[in-house]
Amino acid sequence: MFTRAQKEKFVQELADKLEKSSLILFTDYKGLTVAQISELRGKLFERYDNKAKYRIVKNTLLRLALRKAGYNEEEWINDVHETTAVLMVSEDDPVEAVKIIYDFTNASKNKLPVLRGFYLEGKYFDESKVADIAKLPSREQLIAMVVSGIAAPISGLAYTLNGVLTKLLYALNAIKDKKSE
Repeated sequence: MFTRAQKEKFVQELADKLEKSSLILFTDYKGLTVAQISELRGKLFERYDNKAKYRIVKNTLLRLALRKAGYNEEEWINDVHETTAVLMVSEDDPVEAVKIIYDFTNASKNKLPVLRGFYLEGKYFDESKVADIAKLPSREQLIAMVVSGIAAPISGLAYTLNGVLTKLLYALNAIKDKKSE
């Protein structure tokens, strides 16, 4: 059993982590086995190392930490009840974490953990948006799309200029051959 001082310290540490997180996803872990939770944590660790945490937190402590971190209680109050676990991601692509937990949920036969609302880059979304966010391309894919979009016209211009130069060389060679005859 934690003392009051230990709980206050834990709430402060959790509030600090929540403030720094680009993604805060609330889930109901009820019905998940320890092995399933470990598997989910393993998938998150594989992708994020220690930058993503899936924590089971007592609801009263989570509520206190969310209030302390400055999150609007009207948004999250319906998500923090019963058996709540929180996925927090900092310093990396939060969309990838949503994909991991969404795919994990859909792959499990009992569709657990139940996904609730979430904060993405400080903006609150309800659980109906999880699937939409999970379908977005990852940060790396978006960067590749932008780079290819920028590179395509440049490479097209290079090929066009190369074709013009080639035709000019053929014309100059033809003129040279004609004069040498």
